[in-house]
Amino acid sequence: MLINAIDSEESRIAVVEDGVLQELHVEIANREAYLGNIYKGRVVNIEPSIGAAFVNFGGRSNGFLHVSDVLPAYGGDEFSLEDIIEGRARVSGEEGPDAVRSVLTDDDGGSDDDVDFDDVDDPSDEGASDEDASEQDPDQAEPAADREEANAGKPSPTRKKRSRRGGRKPVASEATVADGPAASADGPADEKAEDKEGSGGGGEDPVLFMAAGRGSTKDTDGETASVERVKRGGGGRDRRNDKSHRRASSREFMPRMPIDQVLKKGQEVVVQVTKEGIGAKGPTLTTYVSLPGRCLVLMPSLPKCGVSRKIASDKERRRLKKIVRALDETGHGGLGFIVRTAGVLKTKDELERDRDYLKKIWELVAQRLRVTRAPALLYQESDLVLKAMRDLFAPDIEEVVADSKDVFLRIKDFTEKLMPRMAERIKRHESTTPVFHAFGIEVEVQTLYQPRVELKSGVSIVVDQTEALVAIDVNSGKFKPGTNLEETAYLTNIEAVPEITRQLRLRDLGGVIIIDFIDMSLEKHKRAVERKLVECMKGDKARIKIGRISPFGMMELTRQRVGPGLKRTVFNTCTHCDGAGMSRTAQSKALSVMRDVRAILHLKGFSVLQVFVAPPVNDFLVNSKRRTILDLEEDVGKSIIVRSEPSYPVDVVHYRFLTADGQEAKVVIPAGLGVKK
Repeated sequence: MLINAIDSEESRIAVVEDGVLQELHVEIANREAYLGNIYKGRVVNIEPSIGAAFVNFGGRSNGFLHVSDVLPAYGGDEFSLEDIIEGRARVSGEEGPDAVRSVLTDDDGGSDDDVDFDDVDDPSDEGASDEDASEQDPDQAEPAADREEANAGKPSPTRKKRSRRGGRKPVASEATVADGPAASADGPADEKAEDKEGSGGGGEDPVLFMAAGRGSTKDTDGETASVERVKRGGGGRDRRNDKSHRRASSREFMPRMPIDQVLKKGQEVVVQVTKEGIGAKGPTLTTYVSLPGRCLVLMPSLPKCGVSRKIASDKERRRLKKIVRALDETGHGGLGFIVRTAGVLKTKDELERDRDYLKKIWELVAQRLRVTRAPALLYQESDLVLKAMRDLFAPDIEEVVADSKDVFLRIKDFTEKLMPRMAERIKRHESTTPVFHAFGIEVEVQTLYQPRVELKSGVSIVVDQTEALVAIDVNSGKFKPGTNLEETAYLTNIEAVPEITRQLRLRDLGGVIIIDFIDMSLEKHKRAVERKLVECMKGDKARIKIGRISPFGMMELTRQRVGPGLKRTVFNTCTHCDGAGMSRTAQSKALSVMRDVRAILHLKGFSVLQVFVAPPVNDFLVNSKRRTILDLEEDVGKSIIVRSEPSYPVDVVHYRFLTADGQEAKVVIPAGLGVKK
C-alpha cells in the first residue's frame, strides 16, 4: 500500500498487487466531505409522495432521508433524542433494515448459515447502517420509486456456499454458484435504478447478481463478492429451510409506515451520511448510525450483538459468538455491536478493548448531542489516511510506504497502538523521486483521467460517464485473433472484461452501467462472457447487480455508488462546453446569433444594437454575413455593431442596447424569443 500525502492539498492511496494498480483512493483537502459523519439535523420538508424527508444537517444542501432509513422509534409519542443517546431507540425483529433484522433472528442454537449477518464495517466507513447487507430477491423487489435511493437491502432465502479467495484479504465471503454462468447476490447497488432487472432473455432467463461489503476505503474489509444465480421465475432456488424462507418472505411484504407518521416538520433527528451528494442531489442519510472500530462496529439501535456473516469459518464464528455473548451488555442498557471480519482470530481482550474505545467515542457524541442545537456536527469520520489504515491494512499487505514524514509518524503511532505486530511493515519513502513514480504506477494513474483505455493486445475500451449512467464501449482495434467474425468478437470481449472490471474499481464508477460488447450470435459465447465478467467482479467490494447480455450485445449492471467517483473528485465541469465535451462550431453559433438579431431588432426602445461575441464568431459574421447585416440595418432603420470579445468562448454572446445619443437603453427581451441578453 502506497501513501502519497507529501502535498497537504491532496492525498492519494494506492494498493499495488504484483506491480499492477488494483485500488486508488483520492481525497482533496479543500473539498468538503460528509460521508460517514454524524449530525444533529432538523426536518425541513416531508414528501409523502416519495416516502422521504429532507433534513437540514448543516451541509451545502439538505440531505435525503428515506422512510426505510428512519428508526420506528421516531414516530413514538414519548420519543426524545435522549433515547438515541441511551440506546433505548432500538428495533425489533420486524423493524429496521434487513441486516438489523438478520441479527435479531440469529438464533444461537441454530445453524450459522441460517442467520448470517452481513458486515457493517463498510457502512461505517460510509457512515451508514448495515441495512444493505441482506440479499435482495428480484422477484419481490420494490419499485424504484418506492425506494428513492434508500439504502435498505432485500432479504433473500437463497442458499450460500463457503468460498475462499486467495487475494488480498484473508477472509472471503460466502458464495453460491448454481447452474450456468455464475452470478451474485447480496444486495442492490445504492441507486434508484438498482431494483431494475438485467435485460435480455425471456421471463425465465436468469438475472446475475453480485454483491459484497461496501468498497474501497468505503469498503472496510475487502472481502470478495458473493456470487449466485437467481431465476426470475423463482424456480429451482435452493433454500436452507422453509422456516427461513417464510421469514424472509414476510419481511419483504411488510408494510412501511408513511413518512409523515414517523417524522414531523421541524423535528430534530440524529443522522449519518451514507452517500455523498452528486450534482444537484443532496447526500443520502440514515438514522441507523454506526461507529467503526478496528474489529467491531458499534450500532446503538441494535438490541443485541452479532457476528459478520462474511466470516466464513464455522469454527471461528462459533468462537466469536461465545465472546460476543460474554461482551453483550444490551440486556443491561448497553449498546449493540457487530464483529467485523477484521475481528477474526482476535482475543476477547482485543475485542473488549475495541468495544470500550467505541463506547468512549459514543459518549462524546452523546455529550455534543445534548449541548448543541440543530444543525450540528456530532462525529466526523477520519481522513483518508487513517481510514485506509483502519480498513485496508490487513495481514496480507506486505508493507505500507508513506512519503510524508508527518503521515508516516501518524500511521506508525496508529499501528503501534492498535496493531503492534504489524508496526514493522510501516516504512518511509526517503527518496526524492515521488513514491508513485518510484513504484511505476503514476502512468497508470494518469490514464484513469482519459476516456480511452488501450490494452497491450490492441483492444480498447471507451468509458463515458454521465450523471445518470456510465457507458462502456468495447473496440477490437488491432486485436484480430479469430478466424471469423464470431470468434473475433468473442475473444475480443473476453480480452476486454478484466480491464473493464478493473476500471470500474479504479475510477469508482457507480449507478447504472451499460457495457456495449461486440455483437455475438452464439449463446454459448454470450454465457461465457457473462461468466468471465462475474469471475472478474469477485474482487470488487461494491454491491453489484448484473444482467444478461441482450440481443443487441448490451449488458446492464448496477454498481454501488457512494462517493462522487474519481472523475468528479479531480475535475471541474468545463466552463466552455458545460460538461458536454464538445463546443459549438463558430459557423453554427454565428448563424444562431443572426437569428437572434433578426428577432430582437423588432423590439422598441433602442437605436443601436451591439453584439459581443467570441473572435471566431466575429470573424465569420464580418467576413461572411456583412451584406446580410447591412440589409437588416436598412430594413429596420437600426444600427448593428459586432464586437469581438477575446475572453468569450464560442458559445457565449452578449447583447447591449443603446439609444441614438449613445446612452444605454433598458430593453426587456420577451422570454418567448429564447434570446439571452
